[in-house]
Amino acid sequence: MKLIKTAIVASLMASMLAGTALAQDKTLNMIVIEGGDTVAMQAVADAYTAANPGITINLQPYPFAQFFQVAELRLRSADTGIDLVYVDAPLLAAYASRGFLSPIEGVDISTLVTSALDAGKYEGTQFALPINNSAQVLFYNKKLFEAAGITPPEGLTAGETATQADVDTLASTKRWTWEQVGDAAQKLTVSDGGRITTYGFTVEQFGELYQLQPLGESLGTDVIGADGYTAAGYLDSAAWIKGATFWANLYNEWNVSPKSLGYGEAAQLFGNGQLAMMAGGTWNLPGLTASGVDYGVAPFPYFEGGKVLTPTGSWYVGVNAASTNQAEALDFAQFLTTSEEGTKVWFDSLQQLPTYTPLLDTISTDAAFDAFPQNVFRMGVFDSLNTAKARPITAAYGQLQDAFRTAFVDIANGVPVADALASAVQKFEAAAARVAP
Repeated sequence: MKLIKTAIVASLMASMLAGTALAQDKTLNMIVIEGGDTVAMQAVADAYTAANPGITINLQPYPFAQFFQVAELRLRSADTGIDLVYVDAPLLAAYASRGFLSPIEGVDISTLVTSALDAGKYEGTQFALPINNSAQVLFYNKKLFEAAGITPPEGLTAGETATQADVDTLASTKRWTWEQVGDAAQKLTVSDGGRITTYGFTVEQFGELYQLQPLGESLGTDVIGADGYTAAGYLDSAAWIKGATFWANLYNEWNVSPKSLGYGEAAQLFGNGQLAMMAGGTWNLPGLTASGVDYGVAPFPYFEGGKVLTPTGSWYVGVNAASTNQAEALDFAQFLTTSEEGTKVWFDSLQQLPTYTPLLDTISTDAAFDAFPQNVFRMGVFDSLNTAKARPITAAYGQLQDAFRTAFVDIANGVPVADALASAVQKFEAAAARVAP
């Protein structure tokens, strides 16, 4: 018996020593989106590992078109080869409800924007931390407006400076309505021999809930009910019929918007001078500036008589519940999202709107952000604190997004608004019932 006890003690001691060695030399694996996001994440990882030489961060990038399927499969299989995962805000509930993510505990989150934190919660528990936020604005081509003899919306342009107070006034009192956008788009659209050579307006993300959610919700009705599984009386409401009718007019009655644009194609058209106005993300600023197009940036529009609501939400970081490196993974997530160094490295690399409030304060007050296009981030600061509306938190978000996208693509292709929305309600509720608790 004594020999057995001695063997057990020896085994435990060996395990403890092995654990200590591992703690000093660990590799954390993280799945991310291929491209600029990977470059930015590598910069943060390099900063972190410089201060933590016992940790290696191994990024596993996947193309955007494949990322969600890969993440779903690997998380669902409890793959221990993932420690950290990129989480798109609306998918948080679907992941958390199935136990894919570990609760975030012991992290000081007081420096993060409240609305961004809330989108990382499921049933009151924090399951992911916001890496950055997003802001939508209205880009307009100054030369095309001048050529058409139309006064553009008031906005931020090259050669001018703007304080945060100036931007706040612009965003709160001089924002264009969707009605103004539609009227101007018709005058800005140019045809040659029956072929459109210059389009008046488009949204960057064709048919996507992220960008189109304000169309109905700014008129008073959420896209789905608070239970996360009901669309009847919401997506088919009078508010949504009005918002979707505006969308239908863009493609059918007015014919001012190009149909079925793929990822990045709207920004390319705008940069080439073939598009007069584009509702899109501030992430387009570096590319449009490099294109040489003479553009201005105005606040995201709203319907006359409605409430100003703007799209928000972006990428989060979560810890895989199956990871064997829980403490280390959480420490990196904390560095990425709540430290001065980590958040600045990310912002400097990717130029995405932060959720770290001290950095937002810097954007608002530092003279380096007075000039265009850096002052456009101040428009993002205003909207993130005053008008931003997150996408619904529901375990059936994927089903909602599919039904919504199908409806709005159909509407753009001429399907009657009421029919498309009714079909979307039926499709979503049938699919949502299969995942509802």
